[in-house]
Amino acid sequence: MIKCLSDRERYKIRMSKIRIAFVETNCKKNGPIKQTLNIIRNMDREIFEPYLITVWPEELDNSMIDEYKNLGISVYSANVSKKKSIIFGKQAIKKILKEIKPDIVQGVGMPPYRMTLGYKDAVHFVTLRNYCYEDYPDYYGKFMGTVMAFLDINLIKKRMVMGEPFVTCSESLTKMYKNKQNMEIPFIRNGVDVSQYTKRNVNEVPEIRKKLNLPQNKVIFVYSGGFIDRKNQKEAITAFLNMKKNQEAVLLLLGDGKDFETLKSQYEKYENVLFRGKVSNVNEYLHASDVYLSTSKSEGLPNGVLEAMACGLPVLLSNIPQHIEVLEADSSCGHSYILGDVKRLTGLLEEMLEENLIDMGEKSYKAVMDNFTAVGMSRRYQELYLRIMSKGGKI
Repeated sequence: MIKCLSDRERYKIRMSKIRIAFVETNCKKNGPIKQTLNIIRNMDREIFEPYLITVWPEELDNSMIDEYKNLGISVYSANVSKKKSIIFGKQAIKKILKEIKPDIVQGVGMPPYRMTLGYKDAVHFVTLRNYCYEDYPDYYGKFMGTVMAFLDINLIKKRMVMGEPFVTCSESLTKMYKNKQNMEIPFIRNGVDVSQYTKRNVNEVPEIRKKLNLPQNKVIFVYSGGFIDRKNQKEAITAFLNMKKNQEAVLLLLGDGKDFETLKSQYEKYENVLFRGKVSNVNEYLHASDVYLSTSKSEGLPNGVLEAMACGLPVLLSNIPQHIEVLEADSSCGHSYILGDVKRLTGLLEEMLEENLIDMGEKSYKAVMDNFTAVGMSRRYQELYLRIMSKGGKI
């Protein structure tokens, strides 16, 4: 019997590799940029040849560009300012793409995706990492965000009719687009780099806390990420301060954003609410903590939650679909509460003071390793790229 070759096997004997150009605004440290790095880091380089194109100049104190360069990929920059990119970005990106001649152009977010559409000789692709109508108003203001969401939804629908592929980063986001827009979009779940976010050794916690100037004998609830309305940190702080035993605990807040200074000025007077801001050693802070807390109103698939679970932390999460999707991997790795129910959140915070958090953390770690690793995510993207190429640019 003659053995039929798989898509992967056929492409391994191709004369040329599949060229994939990833187009980002810049390499700012955030979830989508991390996830793109995870895809590239775990690629089969015998089949794929990745490139990185950035539009804007890098922010020197907030860039992951060196991590991309360390992968040995070719990096191009249009070096167009944010304002000028509105007019000149599409032409600048087209010029670089004509030089690279990629098979697939993957926009990392909708703004760079739109800028790639001037280049016609490749398959265009993007991962949707949010629901536009929930996410955009936080970044662009309520009116402009709603207008931009309308325009992007219509662009996506138009390109889907043309046969172009799209995916989301979570099953719950796929369901949201189906229920609210009647759009059928497959999903590939986000994955965490378990070589960077490593399982903690509980015996080392006292020494790490000493190094980070954190209290030794308190339960530390930690959050890491952006400080914007959608992340809803005020609900977490309010519930924490309502605890009768909050002096036995600490709320540790990492990250920055437009709401950071407002919240800090309002709550830094409480000695057990710690605002550490943007830090480069998130992994260490997670290793020093006991529970990861997220009160978000909306997510794609939350990187911060997955990173904490990879470090062996149990979680306490709002009941948005994306959080429930994570907890469905193993419901015993944490708790959820109904978004907005501050009283219930306070009760769960107090309950977790009495629970076996180490055992819950072990289950969190296993749930990530079984379901949400960067290696597994990258493999699914690679399989998708092969299907796209074998089907003439369609999923």
